Amino acid sequence: MPARAPPRRLRALPPPPPPLWLLLLLALGGRPLSAEPGDGAQTWARFARPPTPEAAGLLHDTFPDGFLWAVGSAAYQTEGGWQQHGKGASIWDTFTHRPPAPPGDPSAAGWPSGAPSPPPPATGDVASDGYNNVFRDTEGLRELGVTHYRFSISWARVLPNGSASAPNREGLRYYRRLLERLRELGVQPVVTLYHWDLPQRLQDAYGGWANRALADHFRDYAELCFRHFGGQVKYWITIDNPYVVAWHGYATGRLAPGVRGSPRLGYLVAHNLLLVTIRLDGVDVIGYTAWSLMDGFEWHRGYSIRRGLFYVDFLSQDKKLLPKSSALFYQKLIENNGFPPLPENQPLEGTFPCDFAWGVVDNCIQVDTTLSQFTDPNVYLWDVHHSKRLIKVDGAVTKTRKSYCVDFAAIRPQIALLQEMHVTHFHFSLDWALILPLGNRSQVNLTVLRFYRCVASELVRANITPVVALWRPAAPHQGLPAPLARHGAWENPHTALAFAEYASLCFQDLGRHVKFWITMHEPSTRNMSYSAGHNLLKAHALAWRTYDERFRRSQKGKISIALQADWIEPACPFSPEDREVAERVLEFDIGWLAEPIFGSGDYPRVMRDWLNQRNNFLLPYFTDEEKKLVRGSFDFLALSHYTTILVDWEKEDPIKYNDYLAVQEMTDITWLNSPGQVAVVPWGLRKVLNWLKAKYGDLPMYIISNGIDDDPHAAQDSLRVYYMQNYVNEALKAYILDGINLCGYFAYSFNDRTAPKFGLYRYAANQFEPKPSMKYYRKIIDNNGFPGPETLGRFCPEEFTLCTECSFFHTRKSLLAFIAFLLFAFVISLSLIFYYSKKGRRGYK
Repeated sequence: MPARAPPRRLRALPPPPPPLWLLLLLALGGRPLSAEPGDGAQTWARFARPPTPEAAGLLHDTFPDGFLWAVGSAAYQTEGGWQQHGKGASIWDTFTHRPPAPPGDPSAAGWPSGAPSPPPPATGDVASDGYNNVFRDTEGLRELGVTHYRFSISWARVLPNGSASAPNREGLRYYRRLLERLRELGVQPVVTLYHWDLPQRLQDAYGGWANRALADHFRDYAELCFRHFGGQVKYWITIDNPYVVAWHGYATGRLAPGVRGSPRLGYLVAHNLLLVTIRLDGVDVIGYTAWSLMDGFEWHRGYSIRRGLFYVDFLSQDKKLLPKSSALFYQKLIENNGFPPLPENQPLEGTFPCDFAWGVVDNCIQVDTTLSQFTDPNVYLWDVHHSKRLIKVDGAVTKTRKSYCVDFAAIRPQIALLQEMHVTHFHFSLDWALILPLGNRSQVNLTVLRFYRCVASELVRANITPVVALWRPAAPHQGLPAPLARHGAWENPHTALAFAEYASLCFQDLGRHVKFWITMHEPSTRNMSYSAGHNLLKAHALAWRTYDERFRRSQKGKISIALQADWIEPACPFSPEDREVAERVLEFDIGWLAEPIFGSGDYPRVMRDWLNQRNNFLLPYFTDEEKKLVRGSFDFLALSHYTTILVDWEKEDPIKYNDYLAVQEMTDITWLNSPGQVAVVPWGLRKVLNWLKAKYGDLPMYIISNGIDDDPHAAQDSLRVYYMQNYVNEALKAYILDGINLCGYFAYSFNDRTAPKFGLYRYAANQFEPKPSMKYYRKIIDNNGFPGPETLGRFCPEEFTLCTECSFFHTRKSLLAFIAFLLFAFVISLSLIFYYSKKGRRGYK
């Protein structure tokens, strides 16, 4: 595909001054208005605030039977043959052959003063050469599958001098040949009588459309066309876009015939065109016409832009047509008669397995180590009259009871909210900098560590599985202790060793309660150097090996890394270049960290080849020993997914163009967007799950974080409800239809206090209030998916995870039963001995 030429800068066409009542009347075909002031604003407001998120998205439905699918062209833009077979000159022939105006001339509007003379204007002398290529053009129609073809008749080709007294037989024969070919293909013609190309003779003799006498000549021309072609043409258009003809032809002079007159002259021309329309119009065309069939002469823009569905090489002799991707899309659109609901987009009824993990995420739980008053040995006096504060009494110390986890006042209310949500898992991250302020075990904050231990143990007591991430990137030092951040952070290989030491401490102290570990949560590949990523991978692997070798046997937990995995979709599904770009971005975004762990043990080949092409040799190499260390360091695959991004290989918007990867990011205007401009594309989740399975095999997968922002001022977070409903349903499709080994889904986020705009709970005035999305998520959890009337019932026995302190008894049921039996027998034996001993004494007496 040739490189896209940059568009020529053009001055905006000046808008006509008021009043515009005449042109508005013309646009409405002379029909009276029937509306009250403000009705238009109400109509737009109705579409601007749709009642549901679905109403704002792309409607999937089909058009009624008999809908007209058409493509169009205009004679001067595509025919060429300007002097062939007796064709007369049109106003556009004269307009494009005029000599360029010198700089400074008023007619050279928009050309900078003092600059060299502008180049001669482009012409439509040959254009797409449609006059000599009837069969070629109609083959394009056949490929598209259109039902109708809109084209215009060149007035100057059938009536060279504009008068019906001297018709051009060759011109009439050309249009008859075109109509006959359309009949063979079963394509209905839609014929425009006038598409801006008035015979030059009429312009010279009458001054063009400024003279009312032209209406009679147009009537004669139209009757000639009706007489010769009416048997084959059932749909007629009198004049195409009369506003352009009137205003830019006779007022601004931007278009042919180039008359720079007063606004009054523009209105006069519009009036005369209106008279023609009233006399001859009356055809009601119902359908859609794509403009245009092929590239051609684009009026005052010449050949600087292309609007055709088919590409035309204007420099070649045969002017061969090549279908663009838009032609392929339009072909499918016609074939489907619109946008029918796709089977893969239909909601699926069904349920997840009984042991499916339903969770919620709180990346940064508030560490509140304030203890209960019963654990404080000090004595205080309350200054009631002045400061209203408690004043510590020096030297007064009381005896306190033993401290318990319930003494942390912040823990129990949070767990109560989780229980209200009915989740089975709760995912939160530890703060490395709080636990080890110096980055090593020389100084351990035991109070913070105990707080985390209490959170985990209380979760287990409430039958909620804690899912704990050791590290996640966060301000101010990427979530690292300050000394490590000052010494290069992840750029320093020592940080990997420090992380392994930190992980060992957490496994040792929290592993009794935590059986589900995440080493690193969403390391940002787009803001990380290759050396930092290299050390981060080794840090993860060291932590995983530490757990596997030292703690797995006793703690019986599982551990892996959580990667962000948004889907990358090619903007044009028909373009191999776009598909290649999408795959490249996926490898850089996901494969960079996933391939060494879940795949080959090395970086993706696509990634290294691309960097070598661009003379970038900064991507490190693993030694054989490091490959063995990193490869296979997982128990499951955890991914965070939020949205889908479109990518294109051609540069269009410099702001969204990534020069490093040679990729243009864009959005689809038919997609729903959150207030934060995050696209809602549910099918992207299913695609990324299948992509991961295809690359790394049938691994256990967890959607460890999935959510969207909302409007904090809105009472109802209906967009999040829609988001959650459709994303969870896509996860269900991946599980049932695609065979993805999906083990869990975690909603992001728990509350607005720690993740503003993302929470399922609203936080205001120190109170947590459930949003509608929380209640909807609870319903999904209670149903274990989306069961339907025909969904087979599945009995899921209630599973209780007993407290860790009770595990001794839970694992020794048989022994305890035997001991209980012996105790019972012993008690019965003593009772019998006591009973008979007393009876014997009574009998003796």
